Parts: sequence; C-alpha cells; structure tokens
Amino acid sequence: MADRPQGTTIPKQRLSITNIEMDVPYSQGTKQLDRVHAVNLSLPEGDPMAGKDLRLTIFNGDLKTFVRGKTNLVADIEERPRPESDYGPDRTIVQVYDDQGQPVSRKQFGGGGGSWKRSLEDDLALEAVKRLSIEGQTAIAQVGGLLTSPADLNLEELALDPEIWTRILGKYWKAVEQSLDNFLAKPTQATAAKPVQRAQDTRQAVQPPAGVSKDNPPPPDPVKHVGDLLTRAAKLVPPVNPAEVAQACQVERADQLTDLEDAWKKVQAYSKKKKDPSDPEWDKLTRDGN
Repeated sequence: MADRPQGTTIPKQRLSITNIEMDVPYSQGTKQLDRVHAVNLSLPEGDPMAGKDLRLTIFNGDLKTFVRGKTNLVADIEERPRPESDYGPDRTIVQVYDDQGQPVSRKQFGGGGGSWKRSLEDDLALEAVKRLSIEGQTAIAQVGGLLTSPADLNLEELALDPEIWTRILGKYWKAVEQSLDNFLAKPTQATAAKPVQRAQDTRQAVQPPAGVSKDNPPPPDPVKHVGDLLTRAAKLVPPVNPAEVAQACQVERADQLTDLEDAWKKVQAYSKKKKDPSDPEWDKLTRDGN
C-alpha cells in the first residue's frame, strides 16, 4: 500500500444529490456501502467537473444513515487518483456536517484485540484495495464469458475496436497467468487449514432443504437493488452492460429502474437474444427492450 497514491481531502463541499444506491455489497459481499450520485456545487465555474454528476462512496455507517433522504449536504470528500486506469479518481465522503455545522461522525475506524485503532486513512486505503480486487475479478469474468460464449464473437456488435480487444486479451491472459502462479506458488492458509470432509458429511451437505425437490425448486433470490441487478447482468453469458440494461428496460439510466424483478427478466431475455442476432425477435428486442 505504500506505493498507492495518497488521497487529497477537499473540505466542506456543497453537494446536490441526484440519486443514492443503498447497501451495495463489497468485500466479497460481507460488507455494504452507499453510492451517492451528486453535483458538486462548490466547484468554480470552468472546472471540468462543474455541473457533472459525480459518483461518491460512503463506508461509514453514521454518514450513510444521515445522508439517506437528503437532497443537499455539506461534506468532506477524499479523492484518490487511479493511475494507469480508465476509472477514477475514487471519491469518498469521509465526513458530513449537520445544520449547525457540526461533524456527523465521531467514530474511530478500525479496532481489534488491543488498544490500537486503524486510522481513517488506512481504513479507506484498505477498502480501496478491496474494490480494485473486486473490479478486477468482475472484468476477468466478463472477458472469460465472451471467450467461452457459444455464439461467434462479433466485435462490431460489442462496439469493440480490434486494437482495444487485442489489448484487453493481453491483460486477461496476463491476469490468468499471474493467478495460476500465485496458486501454485503457495496454497492459501484457508485451503491448508480446511479439514478433510468425510464421505458421510459430503452426502449430508448436498441434501436439499425440506420441501425442495427437482419438481419444486427453491425460489430465486430477489434482486436487492440496482447494483445487484447490474452485477447479475455482468455475469450473464453473453454479459449485459449498464447501457444495455437501460436499453432493455426502456429507461435512460439503470438507476431509474423501480421494478427490479421485471427488469431482471428483461435483462435475461436481452442476453439470450444477444447470442443469436438472427433470431426474428432480435430487432423487436433491441427496439423496445421487451
């Protein structure tokens, strides 16, 4: 983490909130964050980000509770550059002020078995590393899905320049090779410590819950929020990106969706039709999203 660019905290920025995505899972689904879309009204005229919808992240529970339902607020924003990436900078709301100008969160981050407390700076840096890991895994899965798709890969339909696709493939195989090297070099502690499961335990583990059978499968998990919908869409084969999700559901942006279960059905249908553009329903699907 020592080589990671240091963040810059910009104090007391006036934000006009346009949308909030609540309880977006991260850290392998063990934690949740809020993703705020807002316009920074404190930026001077002529600033390239002035008037633009910015995406900011909130990890702190006190701040998430306070911000929800607000349309305007004053906040400290930490920006961290992401060199050699098309994404970024990362923008995190690290403090919010109430109507009396007092800071909302007084929480100490971190903790453990002793008196040591991890600083806010270290906590944010750790979460940023985790986000990078999750984004990397998602990108690898998307490329792998394209490569293993039974349909012929059509770069023009995917709006991919051949030169860009060649560069993506190079990064993909490099990531795969690195992952294999890491795996072969040293087994993870969790794998080494895992006890051997007896055959009897294995048989018990695969038993379905009472009342569940082949003819009566368990109901699918409901779509929790827009972020969950977009994650599921990215894992389809072929994957469906956010712009295509909006197209399939006939909205301008995915964050405008309200009926998420209906949207998920439309996205699955969209992915299925992408496999075979010669299908007579393809033109209708791409036209009206049904």
